Amino acid sequence: MSMKNLLAVAAIPLLAVGIKAQNAADDSQVKPPVSKADIEIVKLAREILSSPAKWNRADTRECPAEEKTFSLYCALEKATEEVSAHFEHRGAAMQEARFVIDDIAPNRNYEHRLMGYNNDLTTTFADIQKVFALLETRIAARLRIEQASAPATAATEIEILKRVRTLLDSEAKWNRTSTQECPAEQATLGLYCAFQRASIAVTGRFDDQGAAIQATRAAIGETAPNGKKYQARLVDYNNDHTVSLADLQKLLQSVEDRLNKLPAK
Repeated sequence: MSMKNLLAVAAIPLLAVGIKAQNAADDSQVKPPVSKADIEIVKLAREILSSPAKWNRADTRECPAEEKTFSLYCALEKATEEVSAHFEHRGAAMQEARFVIDDIAPNRNYEHRLMGYNNDLTTTFADIQKVFALLETRIAARLRIEQASAPATAATEIEILKRVRTLLDSEAKWNRTSTQECPAEQATLGLYCAFQRASIAVTGRFDDQGAAIQATRAAIGETAPNGKKYQARLVDYNNDHTVSLADLQKLLQSVEDRLNKLPAK
């Protein structure tokens, strides 16, 4: 077999992983890890939607900034923007809200759970408030479980971060115009693809919602001067012309330091 054919065969598992990761972004049952910020999001969403007068009963999942009334979806979106400065349709708080609706309104078969439940003529304002209460309880319970199991995976996540730093330790290795497409034969890497390659090397698979990559997204949201403008934090931070290789390495080191501070069992 020629070297070209060998490379093609070797690329198949990596391409499959990339396709799987892309499909995960549209997975209606995906369960991103939760954080304390998600509890703050729920509390703020409840305040935003604190009275029947503030409730929009005709949700379209479009949330203009100037709106004065809010659906369940838009209250969570606005709260997420204010708490984390970055809204994701499949973010942890949004997904857990969908799962709450699955529990309290089984067999409704809504096309869009948050919108469908919000607009359902049988849904009362008290029901909406119940969603927030159950949602906060659900996230808090998950957070306790995930924090308890975090030390068992911290070493793996730190190893992934170390490999990412090595993959991006020189200008010659860094792709400044990256995307989330990561061909196996690619010689230079952006931040997202470096995580993919490092994760596969350490664990044999790529988890787009893994602790290390999620912590990096959070750090970008907290520290990047242009972070509020980013649509895809890893790619946009990587491609931001104001970001230097030193900035990138400093960011990764700060995330590694954060993971190193996780309490031991």
